[in-house]
Amino acid sequence: MELDDSYPKRSVKITNELPAGMTCVRACDWTDQPCGLFVEMNKARVAHHLLHWHGVKSNDTTSCKFENCSRPEAMLNLGRHIEGVHYTTSYECPYCGKRWSRSDSLDRHQEKCEPLLASKTRAKKGRRKFSLQDSKKLVYGYIVPARNA
Repeated sequence: MELDDSYPKRSVKITNELPAGMTCVRACDWTDQPCGLFVEMNKARVAHHLLHWHGVKSNDTTSCKFENCSRPEAMLNLGRHIEGVHYTTSYECPYCGKRWSRSDSLDRHQEKCEPLLASKTRAKKGRRKFSLQDSKKLVYGYIVPARNA
């Protein structure tokens, strides 16, 4: 894959509102066997990459091989660990703007989020249907055409 580095800032913050057919990728920083490949910013894609390019088996518990990290993780959690810790993926609450490293943390937060609860109360008082706004997934990396686009 060839990347266009004509932009002065090659790494940018993006949200889940990417243009159709585009995705966000980052260089793989697995240090014991550098592969030089780019990985899509998605925990499933990261786990798939580690299995197929670095030989980390799905039933293994292995230490993270990113620089300055040796946290042991079950392979089932390693993609999530890399996405949230090393690729600084976060999820933003659309009601208060707080950010969480994992979507399940955001879900727990939204059970107690005061602006969200206030919106639900206003909708109920006005006898209107309440629809939860979509959260924003924030990732940092290169924006490229998606491989299945």
